[in-house]
Amino acid sequence: MENLLASVTAFDFAKIFGNLQKRWYYYLALFVVIAIIVVVTLLQKNRRNNLSPTQKIVYTAVMSALCFLANYYTIKVSDVLQISLVATVGFLSGYMLGSGLGFASAFIGDLICGIVAPFGAYNPIIGIGTGLWGFIPGVLFNNLRINQIITAIISFILCFIFNSFLVNTLGLSLMYSMTFESLLVLLPTKLLVVAINAVISILLMLTLRKILPKHKFHLY
Repeated sequence: MENLLASVTAFDFAKIFGNLQKRWYYYLALFVVIAIIVVVTLLQKNRRNNLSPTQKIVYTAVMSALCFLANYYTIKVSDVLQISLVATVGFLSGYMLGSGLGFASAFIGDLICGIVAPFGAYNPIIGIGTGLWGFIPGVLFNNLRINQIITAIISFILCFIFNSFLVNTLGLSLMYSMTFESLLVLLPTKLLVVAINAVISILLMLTLRKILPKHKFHLY
């Protein structure tokens, strides 16, 4: 933690969000996605927990902090290839808190890391991809009544398709002006990273079912 704090410098918001004027459509896409997620969350009944508003804020803050740490300690192989446990934290957020707060936890953690320890200009499209790691599992676990391990596997398959393959690839392509063909070369490595996150997430999911209070969380 001392090394983390020591590496934090004055925030250069002009540099971090300097792409707002010329890449305004990034932020428009972010606004539209968040609006859709809010609508979807409000339209469905939350079956994941019966936490009080204060408890929801606390859990969301904790998961956001964990997502920040997962982002901060990302292993950066290159500008377009990074290895981290963000998917695990996002998945667990959606699993426990549902789609809306799952998205918020992962997205906020990613945004904070983008401000505190930016790799460069903030890319809202990448932020959307990170948030979806919490949203997609939240929707599936809230609505499917099948074996939880199978639901988790389906979650990671869909997240890989939408997050790693579509959203993140689009964001990286726009940010670095790279062709999709050059980015597709990285997909096998990304698939391996997602598979590792899936195994870790399932093990933690099975553990959380045993230790979280059953009168607060409906982790069936």
